[in-house]
Amino acid sequence: MILIDFGIICREQKKRSFPRSIPKVRFQSHIRRENSEAMYDDFYHFEAADKLTGIWYFAWLTDDIFLEQSFFDIADKGSPWIYAVPEWEETVRAILAFYLKASPIHKIAVLPRIQDRSANVTHAECTLDEFMDKLKAGDIRWNELYNIGENNRAEVK
Repeated sequence: MILIDFGIICREQKKRSFPRSIPKVRFQSHIRRENSEAMYDDFYHFEAADKLTGIWYFAWLTDDIFLEQSFFDIADKGSPWIYAVPEWEETVRAILAFYLKASPIHKIAVLPRIQDRSANVTHAECTLDEFMDKLKAGDIRWNELYNIGENNRAEVK
């Protein structure tokens, strides 16, 4: 298990919203405007993410399981590749689907983050299904920004 910040930027969202129907998850949020301070200090700064406006959410498992379980773990390829722990895969999908629907432009950005220097890599937009397939296969890297858009409204429930 590895503790990774699960950051979701709900693009252009103005009012905070939290998925109440997802158990064992707690959220923290920050409003991101064009003139907002960087989310991380200079050492961990991620310029592409800081340019996005909306509300930035961090999701963690609740305190009773936080130190025993995690949404993510290191993939078979080794670090920095991660995968969604099978027990939490549907929870990760539900969180992302909720914020994709909550975004007025139906776009989110995901930044699985650990505290080390960032290469500031940003990936082209993909669908939620494509992102989840990559996450399940261990083809997502920490400290890289993934853009998810809603190409088809029917795929978000």
